[in-house]
Amino acid sequence: MSLMMQLSVYYSHGERSVFISNESQKKICRVLCRGQNVDKCILDILSNSVPELVSSAASKIVSKECQRLCKRGSGSILQTKSYDSIFRFTWDELNKEIQIRAPNMLQIVSSIISDTVIPPTEKKYVHLMNTVATALHGRSDQMSCLQYQVGFILTHGACKQRDIDRLAKLGLCTTSKSISKKLSSWEAFLDSEILDIKKNWSEGGELKYQLIGDNWDKNIIPTYRTSQSKTISLHLFNVIAVVDRVIPSTSLEADEVAQMSAVNFIPSLDDQALLLEELTFLMATSVIQNLDQMHDIFEHIYPKHLKHRYSDFSGIKTKQYSIGLFDCNENKTQDVIQLLKGLTEKYVPMKDGEIAEEVFFGGDRLTDERIQGAQNAMSNAGSAKESLKGFISKIEDWHRMMNFLEAIAKLTYSTASQTDRGTLYYFRNLLNARNVKHDVKNSFRAYKMLYYSVFDAICCTMFLKEFGKSEFDSQIDLPEGFQDESDDKKITWMNDLCQMIVKKWFFDNKDDIFEELRAILEDPNHPENYWLDTDEDGHFKCHFCDKSYASVGSLKAHKTIKHQNVVPTQKKKSSPAPCKDTDELFNYIVLVFKLTALLKNLDTAIDMGDGARSVRSAKYEMPIFNKTNKLKYVIGCVQLVDMSENPHTLTSQQRERFIANRTINLQGGKNNNIALDEYIEMINRDSKNIVSGHQTKENIIERSKQFPHLINYVKNFDVISEIKGRKGFHKLPNYKVDVSKIAKELLEIRCLEYQPKRQLHCRDLSVDKDPYSNSIKGLPIMIHRHKPSTPFSRLRNRKY
Repeated sequence: MSLMMQLSVYYSHGERSVFISNESQKKICRVLCRGQNVDKCILDILSNSVPELVSSAASKIVSKECQRLCKRGSGSILQTKSYDSIFRFTWDELNKEIQIRAPNMLQIVSSIISDTVIPPTEKKYVHLMNTVATALHGRSDQMSCLQYQVGFILTHGACKQRDIDRLAKLGLCTTSKSISKKLSSWEAFLDSEILDIKKNWSEGGELKYQLIGDNWDKNIIPTYRTSQSKTISLHLFNVIAVVDRVIPSTSLEADEVAQMSAVNFIPSLDDQALLLEELTFLMATSVIQNLDQMHDIFEHIYPKHLKHRYSDFSGIKTKQYSIGLFDCNENKTQDVIQLLKGLTEKYVPMKDGEIAEEVFFGGDRLTDERIQGAQNAMSNAGSAKESLKGFISKIEDWHRMMNFLEAIAKLTYSTASQTDRGTLYYFRNLLNARNVKHDVKNSFRAYKMLYYSVFDAICCTMFLKEFGKSEFDSQIDLPEGFQDESDDKKITWMNDLCQMIVKKWFFDNKDDIFEELRAILEDPNHPENYWLDTDEDGHFKCHFCDKSYASVGSLKAHKTIKHQNVVPTQKKKSSPAPCKDTDELFNYIVLVFKLTALLKNLDTAIDMGDGARSVRSAKYEMPIFNKTNKLKYVIGCVQLVDMSENPHTLTSQQRERFIANRTINLQGGKNNNIALDEYIEMINRDSKNIVSGHQTKENIIERSKQFPHLINYVKNFDVISEIKGRKGFHKLPNYKVDVSKIAKELLEIRCLEYQPKRQLHCRDLSVDKDPYSNSIKGLPIMIHRHKPSTPFSRLRNRKY
């Protein structure tokens, strides 16, 4: 038997003693007598002897904390479900609140997940916060901030509404109906900032914006196909608003250009001097990235960004707002008219009932053409607003770049050239680039990477040739004392050398590579200008008499009837017969180098936010588009050049906005810009993923205002939860290894050594190293026909 313990308590009026036989109580008495860590020791004793009493007491403590925290109007983070509170929600803020207002509850839940304190960097940290939020939601439906956020993520992932309701029963999220109501209540937040800017703009504010639109097409396949239930083809229209980064100076002077002639639409000598600098940068960058010896010397000293007028703005993040989908098929003029009327009412700045200033409306070439057609259809309306002149349409750069690559592929890529070493399709097979297939528009990035790999390999081959090296891994003989030179002198050496290479291989040691085209455009007696040289004050004068007519067609009829003069139509030149004395492979490689250099120049201009270079490149692309019969983009380039240089089409401030604000920057950094139309394609892709659960046009349009909030919230969740984005490829290719493979092949076949009588078997490839040969056919008349006189309704001039 255990011994009894006597406990005596002395009062002022006497003494009271009891005998204690319980072992736990004896231990408590000893702890009291010892006087060290009394509370902790007593709690440990009770936890071991009567744990149910301890847990009961703890539950009461936790219950009181949770009761105070969940009380209506307590101001808890989990109770506030407004737009701002959800988008400002962070795990650290929730943790801070729980530590202050319910520390005991947090400690108990934390002990379930881990035996030690959980730092914020661990995965368990988010699990802890989610467990606490779910438990509090079970106590009070008002504590549902996190459940709404989980519902947003499920909706973004196209989870079925029925499944969302099932998860709501488990307390993991709110019901689908609650989520829809919450998103619908936020519709005003979509464009609230844009409307504020519009108000200030109409009052003379400097901050402005532009709209970007693109068609949104989707086929809805029925679950059970019947004669009544067929595939539904939806044609909607998506619009975003982008706030300008560059605010034009108020002291700009108009260019001294009296009238834009056809010669102004091809590169001038000054333009070509700028191109020489730009291609020098591309050549040097290519060599540094792919030759190990140059990489070790220049990697950390050669600039990554080609400085331009807007460099200080190119690294600033842009502000863009998705406005939603509209029931508009852009192939129907009436739908486009209704769309522009609605957008005019809401987004065009007005003052005293008149348009304060026009808003730029960008998109691909089809969108640009459809807006002009709608304006032309409403040209007889009573006011500028009713004539839809609140918008100035313009083409953007990404679709133009894709079409330029299609034109390049038309000249240089053929699946019939697999046996010709040195051709693009041969290198496609050499690299096993099986994603390069079908049309360019369906595999744009894959085609682009193939062309860039070949371009970089050609640059390295040209660089090695300057030093007489025939092996890719050969060491280059540097000038004596080169390592001791300053960084600036090293960069100057590289630039001078690369400029000499570009001058030799791209410009053929000429100052003007457009000399032939310029001579034709300036020669009024050239057959291409036969009908244009008679234009006098808007009328076309007959070559044989004094009569003049308002259109070329009337003049042709007059000369045919009165003078029996019929001008023979110049037929397109057929492909020349192969000349046995030429080196077709040499010419082909030089042609690929020149065309890909122009493509990469446009691409890097977009990446660096260099709007001036991007617009200027249209002058180089226009003859190539004309040569490959891509007439819509010939028209687009004509209008792009005119709007960027003609002081009579746009005001000086509009022209600078037109040039400077052509890109979007989502993450910051001077080389991280993307074209406006590429961004809206990304928005279309994301919204189509979200909409997969909706099966009717009405339902999709009704919820289209919710898509931007879901996309923005998921991006915000990725930030607060430190979820990094996925790469574009499942397995990233080793680009540098691919370049070395191609370069070794080029060196082995000695592609840059002119060898007469070396021919290609494939006759579908262009073997003229001058990309602008045979590109003049019909170009002068196209320029005059589509040169705009006003920024609105820029359709063809029917006089021509």
